[in-house]
Amino acid sequence: MPFFCTHALLSCFVLDPSFAYGQAEARGTGNFGSWDINKDGVLTREEVPPGPRRMFDRIDTNGDGKVTFDEHRAGGRQPEGSPRRANSKNTNVRRFTIRQSWSQEPNGFGREYVVRSPKNDLQSWPITILFHGNGGSAEPMIRNWDRTLPNHILVSAQGYEKSWNITKERSKAPDVEFVEMILRDVTSHYPQADDSKVSLIGSSNGAGMVYRLLIELDDTYSIQNALAFVSSMTVSQYHDEQFWKRTDETTSNYDQPVEPSGKRRIITIHGSADSVVPYYGGRGPGGIHLSAQDTAYVWATVQGYRGDQRPDNEGKPCGEKLLMYDYPQSGVTHIKVIDGGHGLGPAAAPLKPLLMKMLGWSGDS
Repeated sequence: MPFFCTHALLSCFVLDPSFAYGQAEARGTGNFGSWDINKDGVLTREEVPPGPRRMFDRIDTNGDGKVTFDEHRAGGRQPEGSPRRANSKNTNVRRFTIRQSWSQEPNGFGREYVVRSPKNDLQSWPITILFHGNGGSAEPMIRNWDRTLPNHILVSAQGYEKSWNITKERSKAPDVEFVEMILRDVTSHYPQADDSKVSLIGSSNGAGMVYRLLIELDDTYSIQNALAFVSSMTVSQYHDEQFWKRTDETTSNYDQPVEPSGKRRIITIHGSADSVVPYYGGRGPGGIHLSAQDTAYVWATVQGYRGDQRPDNEGKPCGEKLLMYDYPQSGVTHIKVIDGGHGLGPAAAPLKPLLMKMLGWSGDS
């Protein structure tokens, strides 16, 4: 295939690495031979044309800075369950694959998750699982929490079609099962990973996934902490004073009542001016949502709180434009970000130190 091509064809190279790196030439030498200028049997970054070069790190599955013919032909795919370097300068970051089958992928599909292991030599590492928002990716979540939680093993899962299956998303994947498989896989690869100390952090659609796990995981998995940013539960997940899950995950029908297992430290964070998932409840991407404060109160009551719900005007200041609604003995706290949108805005900066203090997380925990 000639190097100089039309803009449309070049777009194919940029957007589809398997086309650029091996599938277009029916698995022959094709592009590989013409790009390998010095004929040493491998491609360096400089030898690959600018368009496909953008995918170099993805195709270089072992991260050695060279693309072999086998890597070129595979187009970035890797043997399931095998680690490879993620697109990060952090050498402690690795990518793994778990295979699942469901209605959208009846022949099976390799689902990825990214792990950043601590650089310390402690005998035990708490596990923190990160969930991106709709349209997001796993690895930026690792970068977002890398310095904040240096002694946690960070596990960032990749949602199918860049989403988590809550109600109306493109993904209909069995996501709770996926997380269960990840936990088993992580502890097999990292003996120091402590599955009795698991925390969940999710944003937007990822927060919806956190709520799903809090509702649907049984006590086989010891979830200690959960942080849910900029999303509340839907009325499908909680109504008639009862939590619900689906018997068929390919639908939006939450038809099976369920009792959440265990007691967790739960902190919900939501901006009062959120126009995507309304703070005071209403229609959002996942259907009709409970209000942010109702969501926190529901979790407080199921975890032992017996008092009245905190009135909206009785939040306690805990930072600039931050109000706290705490439910003693229940382990549940809600933080209202005044005038915060779906991205929270300037108030997001002081949130992490506050959350770390509330959870007792430090450089040694």
